Amino acid sequence: MDKTTVLLSAARFTSAIARLCLGPLLPILSLSLNFPEESKPALLSAYSSGYLLTQMGGGYLADKHGYAKIVASSVGLSALILFYISTFATTVITWTRAFFCLGLVAGPLFPAGSAAISSNVRVDRRAASFAIVDASASAGTTVASLAPIVADYMGWRFIYKFTGICLLLVSLGIITSMQSNSKAKIASSSLAPLTFQTPKHPKYDKYSDSRRLVAVRAVFLPVAVCTYFCHCCDNFTKYSINSWAATMLFKSHEASPALVSGILAGQEATSVASKLLVGTLFSFSSKTMSSSSMFMKRGTISAVGFVVQGVALWYAFQAVTPSHAGMFFVISAIAAGSHSVGFRPVYLEASPEHSGAISGFGNSIASCASVLGPVIIGSCINQTNNDAKQSNFSKRELEFRNQRDNAERIRMDDWSMVAFYMILANLCGSFAALCIAYFSRQRQRQKHRKEDLV
Repeated sequence: MDKTTVLLSAARFTSAIARLCLGPLLPILSLSLNFPEESKPALLSAYSSGYLLTQMGGGYLADKHGYAKIVASSVGLSALILFYISTFATTVITWTRAFFCLGLVAGPLFPAGSAAISSNVRVDRRAASFAIVDASASAGTTVASLAPIVADYMGWRFIYKFTGICLLLVSLGIITSMQSNSKAKIASSSLAPLTFQTPKHPKYDKYSDSRRLVAVRAVFLPVAVCTYFCHCCDNFTKYSINSWAATMLFKSHEASPALVSGILAGQEATSVASKLLVGTLFSFSSKTMSSSSMFMKRGTISAVGFVVQGVALWYAFQAVTPSHAGMFFVISAIAAGSHSVGFRPVYLEASPEHSGAISGFGNSIASCASVLGPVIIGSCINQTNNDAKQSNFSKRELEFRNQRDNAERIRMDDWSMVAFYMILANLCGSFAALCIAYFSRQRQRQKHRKEDLV
């Protein structure tokens, strides 16, 4: 594993912890800081709201001016904001603003990382490198799922302070790598540069007049548009689970913090293993397999993964016991591993010289789903609860009815709607994955035809 992949993996790992430990910690934070119930959806979506605003700009700057400085700045500023959260944030308003700013500075990380892989990693290793970096982000989510256990012993402030220190160390590591590369004067013509390099993307020094037009066309390629849609469905599912799974387990099953952490951590650990296994085994084509067949295989694997994930989450959010919910969460995590081989490599392959711009644009659109997911799910749950309260208030003459049965009915209605959104999003993602396979195959055939004519 080359140095670029290692540094990007470390950056995505620590950034995922900073971003995603909020959901598991939300019940504890609500008790400690008295967060109002109606303010939680806005807080859970604050990060993504800022995150989507700097995606396109970050990708463009990474392609044009170099990605190492972008990544180092993003990680370093994130650390400073975490120190502020752990020290000064005491109200839900300050938390919402802080997470919005955290999303702003972390936005360029994903597109800059795509540009780094596209420029620094060999063509035949890019998909595997992307899968490893993606798995590292899932590993960070796994650690974030353990936040309630750590908070019981060390407090929630310790989690954010320690994560901030780790982010600073990663930023220093990237800066050190930049300095060592400058001293070594690595030739830009090397066949496989394996370190974090600082120069511009090599293809950005030519044809500057038509560069913007070509970049715009690359961003709106049919295969790229389908990739954005797949990414939206994946983000809607992923961040809805992260935001509300812990709350569901606490409210519906009265699970302890240790059990909730164990279920969520087991799900994310399985996702890491699945992404590493599927991403590395199925990222390469065999000697007898054509490129068109390879694209079809990737699209089919991703489409099946979306369907299996949706069905598993349908049952997870309607499970009778927490153990059953945990089992279906694990199945959904296994299926999610197919996304690293299905649609994510398209960010690198659609137009390698514009991978930063394409990744930034796609991740901006997908971040909208990250914002809408927690809000839609939270609004659905709160609306059902409010309707139930009004119904109970208007029928006080029935106060001697069995309250336990009534509460059980309300609970199942709440999370059944969540289950419906989960399966709907994944079915849409499955259709988009098949479209990616189709358009990729068409592009490959057109390329072969042009080569034959020449």
